[in-house]
Amino acid sequence: MSLVVCFTHLLPRVAAVAFAWGLYARWGKPVPGDRSWIQAPRLFRLGPVAWRAGCGLLWLHVLGAWCTVHSASWQQVWIHTAEVTARKTGFNTGTGVIWNLVALMVWTVDCLAGWPTGSPKGDSLVCCSPRWRRWVEIYLSFLWFQAAVVFATPAARAAMGLLCLGVAAVIVASRQRTD
Repeated sequence: MSLVVCFTHLLPRVAAVAFAWGLYARWGKPVPGDRSWIQAPRLFRLGPVAWRAGCGLLWLHVLGAWCTVHSASWQQVWIHTAEVTARKTGFNTGTGVIWNLVALMVWTVDCLAGWPTGSPKGDSLVCCSPRWRRWVEIYLSFLWFQAAVVFATPAARAAMGLLCLGVAAVIVASRQRTD
């Protein structure tokens, strides 16, 4: 497998799975003693690792694709993004680069801020408040959906679309069991 394929196709998909796992651990609520089809406690313990690993893999994707595919040129990245956006949506704009870089920065800050504890007092940093975290998670989820479903290849679109639906269903089901 070439480095280009790894940086442009494999890493973002693995990062998406890690993102989904971390998001499940953040939004889903394990039921004590529940040993249904999924071992919730084990998955929840590894959620912070998956969340941070996904962020790290996305960094590798961005830096690797920037160096190997776009010859370390932000202008080439912008042009490529505009071409792909025009082909998929009809809008000839490269602004998706900005939205994705903002997402990468926000996710990085979230990873550095620490894992949410669920404490009723909240955290001392503004970026760690439950409200901030929900907006971060919603923003990142929206961009992951765009990347994984709207802009993906047909084969990846099916797999990642199922992943998105599966995570949403598990989160909704786990929250309904405990609310």
